[in-house]
Amino acid sequence: MSDIDQTIRFFSNARVLRMLDHDGRRRLIDASEAITIKDTECVVREGEPGDALYIIVDGIASVVIDDLGTTKPVAELTDGAFFGEMAVITEQPRSATVIARGDLAVLKIPKAAVLAILDDYPRLRETIAKIGVARTEDTMEKMLED
Repeated sequence: MSDIDQTIRFFSNARVLRMLDHDGRRRLIDASEAITIKDTECVVREGEPGDALYIIVDGIASVVIDDLGTTKPVAELTDGAFFGEMAVITEQPRSATVIARGDLAVLKIPKAAVLAILDDYPRLRETIAKIGVARTEDTMEKMLED
């Protein structure tokens, strides 16, 4: 099976991306860049502008926030999960830092491509926005713990 066939199969199986038809998945694939991030390297940093959405192909990513000067873990993401969506959609700075735990293979999809696809798939935009709100609520709860 070719790399492109494996990527298409991955996109068909990734939870949220199932909402795209073949053409939508193909557009995301064509716009994406495959990257490998080494263990402990930062993928995105809290406060930075959102220039891309990331989809985890293989590995684990830790999501951490700055809680009054202390780094606080709020989530772990694995294969098929995505991050960076809210900064892309809302034009707000990134709300968390994402760090590779072990080697992390991701697809990086530039903001312009994400927004163009979301314009054509409003149901996907709505679902991603709902996921983002739920993540924000979960992060707020974790900040208040201790």
